[in-house]
Amino acid sequence: MQSVAVARAAIPRYTCHMTLIGFTNPLSPRGVAQTVEPTPHHISTDCIKVVFRAGEELAQAHLPAGLVAVEGGLGFAWVADMLKVSAHEPDQAFLNPERTQYEEGAVGWYCRYQGQPGIYFSSLWVTQDWSMLFGQIMGWGKKLAEVHRTRLMATNPGMAPVGPGTRLAGVVHRHGQTLLRVGIEVERAEAAADLERAERPRDFDGPWSIFMQRYFPSVGPEIPEVNQLCALRLTGVQTGPVWSGRPFLEFGDSDNEELAALAGAVPLRAYAYEQGWTTDTKLELLRG
Repeated sequence: MQSVAVARAAIPRYTCHMTLIGFTNPLSPRGVAQTVEPTPHHISTDCIKVVFRAGEELAQAHLPAGLVAVEGGLGFAWVADMLKVSAHEPDQAFLNPERTQYEEGAVGWYCRYQGQPGIYFSSLWVTQDWSMLFGQIMGWGKKLAEVHRTRLMATNPGMAPVGPGTRLAGVVHRHGQTLLRVGIEVERAEAAADLERAERPRDFDGPWSIFMQRYFPSVGPEIPEVNQLCALRLTGVQTGPVWSGRPFLEFGDSDNEELAALAGAVPLRAYAYEQGWTTDTKLELLRG
C-alpha cells in the first residue's frame, strides 16, 4: 500500500487555473494529447495521378467563388501513399510510425484567382484522423476513407520493376461504396521538369499556389461563421522518379458525395512519381 501511495504522490497535481496547451484539440496539460503536431510538416508522396478534362461549366461548379476554371475544365485525380514528418517531433517515424503514414485520394482542379494560377482540391479522402483534422484547419475538406494503391517490391518473384508495360492502380472506398479508381499503364520515364511542364496548363507561368476554402459554421448567435479563401505555396519541393503512361479513371458516387457528374471526364495522361515538400501555416488570405 505504501508503494501505491508513493506512486500517486509522484503524479503532478494541476490546479484549475492551469492553461491547457496544444496546436490542435484536444488541448492538455503538456500538449501531448493534441491530434496534430505544430507545423512545419515535411510531406512526401508516392503518387498515381491522372490528368483529365471535364468541361469548364462542370469544373466551375466545384470551385469556390473567386476561382476560375482553365483549359476546358482541366482537373486531376490521384491516389497516393503519404508520409509526414513533423519538425516538432522529428523522431516520430521511429517512435510512432503509425502517426507518420497515411494514404490519400483526391480530386482537384487547375484554376486561377485574379490571374494567379493554382490548384484547388474539391474532394480529399485520407486514412488517418490527424490528417483529416489538419486538412479541415488549413482549408482542405478531408474525409476518412479506405484508400489503397498498387505497391511493387523488387524482391517479389511475381513482380517486375517499374518500366514500360507496368500497370499501377489506386482506389478509394467510403461507407462501403467505391468513389474513385485511377490507374496507369507505364509507357516511358520522364524527367522532373517534363512532369512539371506536362501537368501545368499552358498559361501557368511563374509560381503557383494551392487554393483552400476555410469554412467553419456559426455555432451560436454571437459567433460568426468563417468563410475564407486562402492561398498556400509549398516550399522545398523535390521530385523523384517519374513515369508517364496511358490513364485509367473511374468515378463512383454515394449519398455523401457529388462525383457522379464527373463520370464523363476525359482522361488525358497518367503519371506515377515520388515528390516531397514542406507545408507550413503561412497562408495568404485572399478573401474573407
